[in-house]
Amino acid sequence: MELKELSLDGEPVRFHVTGAGPDVVVVHGLSGSWRWWSLVAERLAARMRLHFVELPHLGRLRAGELAPWLARLLDAAGLGPVDLVGHSLGGLVAAELAATEPARVRRLALVAPAGIPCGRGLVGRSLPLLRELYDVRAELPTIVADAFRAGPTTLLHGAVYVWERDLRAELGAIEAPTLLVWGDRDRLVPARVAEEWQARLPRSRFVQLPCGHVPMWEAPDELAHSLLGFLCDQLPDDPGDDAGPGVRNGVRLAVDDHQPAVR
Repeated sequence: MELKELSLDGEPVRFHVTGAGPDVVVVHGLSGSWRWWSLVAERLAARMRLHFVELPHLGRLRAGELAPWLARLLDAAGLGPVDLVGHSLGGLVAAELAATEPARVRRLALVAPAGIPCGRGLVGRSLPLLRELYDVRAELPTIVADAFRAGPTTLLHGAVYVWERDLRAELGAIEAPTLLVWGDRDRLVPARVAEEWQARLPRSRFVQLPCGHVPMWEAPDELAHSLLGFLCDQLPDDPGDDAGPGVRNGVRLAVDDHQPAVR
């Protein structure tokens, strides 16, 4: 993993790069980092060049300005158009960029993205968070270290934005073919929300994995399989087209006994 650094808006920006092939930009979730993607990166790097962005701290920069910030970063790094992958808050930011500047994004892969409210209050969000943390308790050192690096201001501003942001009116502007990936046990962003995403993105495919909110840790093989099938294969222009043997809704399936459910 190669560490790169450049200056953006007068501030140093770091990102990690690995692999060879078409450029794929990966945007982590709230208090996340490239470390959350390390298991998946090992499986993807042979087919694509991965750029793991480190989102800036929030405070002077507001959460609603992250998508324009990402656009400026792509320009500064000489990247574009790119395939864009985002998890949770990163999925929300990726979707915002794809909606506001569609020419920048070839393909869009959203892993349990925020952006459509699920109608829960504070308690309704807190209890599922504790259960999700228990499910990934083996990764708590990474979670705590990344949360410490992010700081309380970033965590608070990011959480409020994730809870309140409603992208539904803007999703129709997304032109990129989109892969929606959800864990069937996701307690933070319930899988039922995926149906509304798919209804508003006519060029989208939905994959459900046997995991919770963090498939990068809980189902890395299945997630890598889904991303490779989507990002490396040629997709038909019409999602309803017959794409040939071994393909469902334009996503190629490997021949094995552990295929994720696709529709």
